Amino acid sequence: MHGRRSNGWFSSAETEASPKGEEGGGLTPISTLLLVIGLGFALLGQFYFFCRREYVWDGVFLWSVALFSLGLFLWRVDRKAHGRRRPGQRWALWLCQGGSPRALALIGGAWFVGLSGWLARRWPERADFSAPLWLWGIGVVSSLLAFMPFRWKETRWCCVSSAVRWVRARRFELAGLVVLLAAALALRLVDLEHVPANLGGDEGTQGVAALRLLGPPLGNPFSTGWFSVPTMSFLAWGLSMRVFGETVAGLRTLSALIGTLTVLTTFLLARELWGRGVGWLAASLLAFSHFHIHFSRLGSNQIADGLCVTLALWLLARGLRSRRAIYFALAGAVTGMGWYGYFGARLVGIVLVSYCAWRLVVQVRFLSRYGRLLLVLVWAALVVAAPLLFHYVEHPEAMVSRARQVSIFASGWLAREREITGRSTAALMLQQLWKSVSAFNYTLDPTYWYHPSIPLLDFVSGLLFVIGLFWATARWRWPANGLLLLWFWLAVVLGWVVTENPPSSMRLTIVAPALAALVGLGLKWLVAWARRMFGGGRVLWGLVLALLAAIAALNLHYYFAVYTPTRVYGNPSAEVATELGRYLAQQDDGYIVYFYGPPFMYWGHGTLRFMAGDVVGQDVPQAGESSQAEEPDPRRGARFVFLSERLGELGLIRTRYPGGVEVPVRSDVDGRLLYVSYEVAP
Repeated sequence: MHGRRSNGWFSSAETEASPKGEEGGGLTPISTLLLVIGLGFALLGQFYFFCRREYVWDGVFLWSVALFSLGLFLWRVDRKAHGRRRPGQRWALWLCQGGSPRALALIGGAWFVGLSGWLARRWPERADFSAPLWLWGIGVVSSLLAFMPFRWKETRWCCVSSAVRWVRARRFELAGLVVLLAAALALRLVDLEHVPANLGGDEGTQGVAALRLLGPPLGNPFSTGWFSVPTMSFLAWGLSMRVFGETVAGLRTLSALIGTLTVLTTFLLARELWGRGVGWLAASLLAFSHFHIHFSRLGSNQIADGLCVTLALWLLARGLRSRRAIYFALAGAVTGMGWYGYFGARLVGIVLVSYCAWRLVVQVRFLSRYGRLLLVLVWAALVVAAPLLFHYVEHPEAMVSRARQVSIFASGWLAREREITGRSTAALMLQQLWKSVSAFNYTLDPTYWYHPSIPLLDFVSGLLFVIGLFWATARWRWPANGLLLLWFWLAVVLGWVVTENPPSSMRLTIVAPALAALVGLGLKWLVAWARRMFGGGRVLWGLVLALLAAIAALNLHYYFAVYTPTRVYGNPSAEVATELGRYLAQQDDGYIVYFYGPPFMYWGHGTLRFMAGDVVGQDVPQAGESSQAEEPDPRRGARFVFLSERLGELGLIRTRYPGGVEVPVRSDVDGRLLYVSYEVAP
């Protein structure tokens, strides 16, 4: 009997034998794998129940996997007979055709991912989690390979030849991209150690968490940590520091690389949706955006939001156009990976679902054409995010705790504001909406994550942004415009309107590529009308290039010449901690630091913990407060550090330990006193 050919994905290329054939001639590899998985998980589930563990749902999960695998096994062996093949023929057909390897990759990948999540939940906190991480990686790669459009008859040389032809056909575009990305990378990498001059407390905290997670032993990457942030993002920044150094620049380098990659994915997305012209405009505008440059230079995970959304949407757009399963699988994988980063990246899934729901309503036969492919997307997202979702099943509060803290509803902010101001709910919501939508042209970011003195868009970009938004809204029925509008408005509403203190810039880095696309669309619309009125020609394109150069100059001058010298980022405590941390890191005398900072600042400040490294220190509370601090040992060197708010206590230390060296440190911005160090030798 001849086997059925694969239709590209999900269908088996091998026709199974009848029960008689399976029993008489041996099981196929897939059936064997299902049987082994079923019996293995049944054994684990029974052992779990027999030991009467407290968390019964783990046993239920193990038995569910076992029964599912055994059910698939029975279904395969009970199918209608198509004749018998000898084992050697079956193995040859399985190796040569695509169906069985795809099914094997899907089932095996899901099994590896499920096992990694289960192990991550059950292993002791101080165990080495390298094995679950490797199992997860193998499972994810295996699941994605199941959808690769690989043709076994193609040779390596054919692939190389196709790649060479592809590069030759696009050599000018690729050369331009290399130049643009090199410029974007240079703007994000130059002097990362000192620009921004302060290391923010949250940056330092994430850096410390990253190094601690790496261990050894490797910590749990499928859990949550500081502010309920998934620990996988700490792992990424920790690995980056192992490569680029455990310094401020090393902490920030991964963000610079991610920011540069986002310029590339923005180009790909805009080019796919609106053509090459808008692609170049959007990528160029994002490359020189002061808003995006700033967050690309911080050692924090918010910068990955823009990369996740542009990459996922580009893959979705490619998939809808080509109807190839691999694009949907990769889009789902990126969506799942977003769950391991900053909370803003979870908006990617909401945007995808909203867009598909809209197309389902307005496009005839959308579900019949793309239904199975959308299931592939969901499958891939769940496979990638599964271990973290297992964690959330056991700790559901970690999934929503941060959202509750910043939500104007769950945190009680709306009720408090109504009581304090006497204003209605509608008036307060309109105020939230105004602050959010005007962040790009009028309202300033109030947080010390950035705290610029201008809106998030420069003057020219702000003008073009409004025009582009108007044009896209007027033609919202176009699929590309509808996708962009859903992305923009969902981000603004969920990231700002319904959260406290908008427009907090760190919550909406996901919208930066959308802003660049809208500005590019506005500029393209103006150029189109100018060509209608005055004709085309080099003069018009020269004006466009001059305008882009002006936008770049405005953004770069503001960020590097105006904003950076103010040392606003991170608030005043970050400036104190950065200067003190740099000074302590340069000392190699083993002195103990006695920090007279509380309640204004504590020795556990993230910047100090990261920059001071192994320096031993402790807080000294104010007089009259209970203290567990140890008394200074005169046999060891001591370094007494006084913030300006507690400088009055310095006299007592001078009296008790005369002959010390007093070093005042002042701000290089306005000359104010940051701290005073009084050093006493052993």
